[in-house]
Amino acid sequence: MKAKLICVHIGARAHFLIPKALQSNGDLFLLVTDTWIGSAFIRRVLNKIPFRLIKSLAQRYSASIPSVFVRSYSLYFLILEVYIRLYYKNEWGRILARNTFFQRWANTIVQRNQGATVFGISYTSLAVFRTAKECGVKTILYQMDPGEEEERIVESIVESNKDLYPTDWKKAPANYWIEWKEECRLADRILVNSEWTRQSLLKNGISSNKIDVLALPFELKEQHHQFNRTYPERFSSQRPLRCLFLGTLTLRKGIQFVLEAAKEMKGRPVEFILVGHNELSIDWSQHTNVSYKGVCSRYETDAWYQQADLFLFPTLSDGFGLTQLEAMAWQMPVVASTFCGDVVVDGINGLLMKECSSISLIQLLEVCISDKTMLPGLSANCLQTVGKFSIKHFSEKLTEIIQI
Repeated sequence: MKAKLICVHIGARAHFLIPKALQSNGDLFLLVTDTWIGSAFIRRVLNKIPFRLIKSLAQRYSASIPSVFVRSYSLYFLILEVYIRLYYKNEWGRILARNTFFQRWANTIVQRNQGATVFGISYTSLAVFRTAKECGVKTILYQMDPGEEEERIVESIVESNKDLYPTDWKKAPANYWIEWKEECRLADRILVNSEWTRQSLLKNGISSNKIDVLALPFELKEQHHQFNRTYPERFSSQRPLRCLFLGTLTLRKGIQFVLEAAKEMKGRPVEFILVGHNELSIDWSQHTNVSYKGVCSRYETDAWYQQADLFLFPTLSDGFGLTQLEAMAWQMPVVASTFCGDVVVDGINGLLMKECSSISLIQLLEVCISDKTMLPGLSANCLQTVGKFSIKHFSEKLTEIIQI
């Protein structure tokens, strides 16, 4: 007999892949989330509103999870979100307030369903874990990033780049990490999505005995299988190598290496396409071979995946980096660092950087430009790689861990 499992899940993290996996294997008793738009009519209305924030609410739904399994406070949370944005002037104030309100509400659901195993997401599970422990039930934490160790890495990057790339990045309040460590202590099992994250948690003093590595899953769709990627016989000024950086333009993700590579490679047949929220003060006119596209919708990002030739992921720290799988689903090879999820197999489906630097990135791009067989060969192996990260595999492994 399967145990009842409540998944406490703020936001649409990873497009609800975790609760979808739990549901597919029959492990989900309830999904407790902030916003769930179960009405198809309301989703259609939201999609027609020309404001990105409102439009994004239409994605707070998954057909794979029947709404009868979902508990949310959608309207109340929307009102709360407006209040938070007006009352709190800094981003950390908003994050902490949002997390606190969500946990209080989610905790009432857990209290009404005592006896169910609680599956929480990092930074929003402390209150429900305390309740679970009082009831004597099992707690499982899914840690989405490398935790406090990642903040130390970012702090060092920001300090060393403050003159060239000024940013308004701020450290988390000290209590944020105190509560996180208590969250980890109360968890019976901690799931991390990469060996990089596991090693980071060990540096924070988290016991290795309770940590399991379980990479995020990805859903391949028919459109991915039908897509036919082609490359030119050679790259030229008329048809340059199109390199895509998709994600927040931040020092942690290595945007500085991309911009430095672009500067050094002026005159070479290569173009850099940047998609995502920009956290840096940049004069784009200085980068003639760089196109900044801003924040894009899911539909628009799929189009960029299809149009580009090579995906750049030179991150200095990422819990996993789901964009690696998103790119490979469109048969696009990836250039990545080793400080993220183990997706790229060097020379098979992409290229690994020897170090996080513009020099290393330039060397790999020059190989892609000069060797006309390189990218087609890497592209041919991408779909097979993504298939290894299926929801079926994730669900089976997750069930094994839950039953330990």
